[in-house]
Amino acid sequence: MHGLLEHLRLAWPLAKRDLLARYRGSVAGVLWALLAPLAMVAIYALVFQGVFQARWAGAARPVDGGIDYAARLFAGLMVFTAVAELATRATRLMQDNANLVKRVVFPLELLCVALVMQAAVHTTLQMGVLAALLMVLGEGAQWSWLWLPLAWCWILVLQLALAIGLAALGCYLRDLQHIVPLVMSGLLFLSPVFYPSAAAPEVLRKLLALNPLTAPIELVRMAWFGDPFTWASALLPAAGVLLALAVAHGLFVRLRPGFADLV
Repeated sequence: MHGLLEHLRLAWPLAKRDLLARYRGSVAGVLWALLAPLAMVAIYALVFQGVFQARWAGAARPVDGGIDYAARLFAGLMVFTAVAELATRATRLMQDNANLVKRVVFPLELLCVALVMQAAVHTTLQMGVLAALLMVLGEGAQWSWLWLPLAWCWILVLQLALAIGLAALGCYLRDLQHIVPLVMSGLLFLSPVFYPSAAAPEVLRKLLALNPLTAPIELVRMAWFGDPFTWASALLPAAGVLLALAVAHGLFVRLRPGFADLV
């Protein structure tokens, strides 16, 4: 535990530096991370509810205010965009921090932790937006919200595994920086973002079962809205994420000696 806290303490200045650099010069600054999800909720509510009259199949606790579909869509997109953006940036993580990579004494794993922390800041702001929305237009705080820490711990482990693995491979396989965004774009429609898994056709359900984002997205919706969630089906994906983290770390350690020569 002490080692984990020490890593977080050392990684936070890196994450803070990159966050400030990302929004430097803009009028709203870091508030753009808050304004963007607010705009997304408004657009989804208008298009899916106002135009298509969409309804979320099998909703256990519909949200009032005419934004039920948009709220559940936004909850799924929070997970997907957090993972997709991190995966895309991880492919160039070592190249973008070449000055640190060439310092032999610097623990390069901290760059991956810092990247996850940056994503966590944005996700926290977005969760605040959704929580406020449900408090005002929904039924208020629910006991199911207590599952949110477990859901986001799962997502953080998945993000860390992707950051470590893709950062290591990205040094050797430069094409990943072009391949990963394409893969994530396609994966958006093969993830239960726009629909619940239970409403998907049988063929699509088999693909969803192989998607590492399916279980955490469904778990997040269960936590926010009380939607159905099959715990037994989550055991294998959870074990797979932990295994992926161990494999990614082993790969990172194996490939790290060549980073300085490749960035």
